[in-house]
Amino acid sequence: MKKKSILFILLIVSFTSMNFRGCNFEIGPWEIFWDVVSRGFISSYSVYPPPGDNPVDTLFYSLSVGSNGKIIRGTGKSNLIFQLIPSGTTQQLNCVRVSNNSFQNNVSIAGNNGVVLVSSNTGLNWVTKTPVTSANLNAVDHNYWLFAVGDNGTILYANEMFTGSLVSRNSGTTRNLRGVVISSVNNQKIIVVGDKGTILRSTDTGNNWENVSIPDTSFNFYAINQKNANQLNSGDRFIAVGSGGRIYKSTDIGATWQQKTSGTTNTLRSVYFLNLDSGTVVGDNGTIRFTTNGGETWFTDPFFNSPSSRNYRSVSCIHMQSRTFSAMSDSIFIVSDDPVYLGINNVSTEIPKAFSLSQNYPNPFNPVTNIKFSVSKNSFVKLTIFDINGREVETIVNQNMHAGTYNADWNASGFSSGVYFYKLITDDFVETKKMILIK
Repeated sequence: MKKKSILFILLIVSFTSMNFRGCNFEIGPWEIFWDVVSRGFISSYSVYPPPGDNPVDTLFYSLSVGSNGKIIRGTGKSNLIFQLIPSGTTQQLNCVRVSNNSFQNNVSIAGNNGVVLVSSNTGLNWVTKTPVTSANLNAVDHNYWLFAVGDNGTILYANEMFTGSLVSRNSGTTRNLRGVVISSVNNQKIIVVGDKGTILRSTDTGNNWENVSIPDTSFNFYAINQKNANQLNSGDRFIAVGSGGRIYKSTDIGATWQQKTSGTTNTLRSVYFLNLDSGTVVGDNGTIRFTTNGGETWFTDPFFNSPSSRNYRSVSCIHMQSRTFSAMSDSIFIVSDDPVYLGINNVSTEIPKAFSLSQNYPNPFNPVTNIKFSVSKNSFVKLTIFDINGREVETIVNQNMHAGTYNADWNASGFSSGVYFYKLITDDFVETKKMILIK
């Protein structure tokens, strides 16, 4: 596999103001955009249907979590729509795990003060499991059952992720635990990693733990790769990463580990494998490194020359076919050889006969309404909102667009009731329509 096939598009998510009004961008070749998502996001994970597995129309979606119980859910492939999801908690959420089976809709989240959330419908609704600890939880994994790990050697287990009660397992350590993964080859085998080179391994669903830690206690592990839908039936290969640029690899479900040369001394905080061979690690000071041989060797690519001011916290795949990946940082950039849209839904790529602007729906509305428009040829498109006095209050679309029919939402939660106008402008077409916001 050529290295460009790993991550030809990399999407780095920003922590700016929590506001999705007007955040519609087309990401064209090698473009950079800033200030798209919100402050305080810590972890993200995504799911996509593997190619050729099943003709079932499986949803492409991603979830990002962070401070004050924040959850953002993104849907789409080349058209990415984001929405805030109520979590039912104000605790900091530290990790999210989407099912490694793309035909299951199960998701789990873990956070501070023992918070564990589960969802059976791709993250639209969440149930809080009864807490059994006040420890902060740093990682979670699930299949039929669920494991969460955290500070002071905390390991939690539920024998069924939705109906099973959380119980504590004796880890045999008081070190902080940072990563957990359930083997897809033998789901009774679980690996946990943490501070001071800690690696714990269970072969009996977490009842007993074998300490297979690295003798060198001068560094911390921060993550271990979790399985995805592309790896379910292809064997187990585990990569644990941490401070000092440490990378360790196991091919026997955690029984033995070999250190690999990462080429950096920067702290590595997340690792993701698209399949058994192709993966990436991200970390502090703009670190992004790749492998195409299952983690044996790692390299940089000048194509992804990231500023050292970015500290990356997590990385995963949004859409394999369009090769779109996401990583949490303090800024956003997207590098793409094909257009990727943020905040706009491409209803149809069939070329319309003419430009058009439809009446918003619903109308009247509170607080969100949808605006549909058609673009008959590749054009620069601007869709703008005006108040009753003719003042421009919001720009929803301001970009080059391919021919097609699109939907764009306007969230007017920050505006007062009244009459508003929306205007579509291209080189060959201008039209304005009225809408009414009632609160």
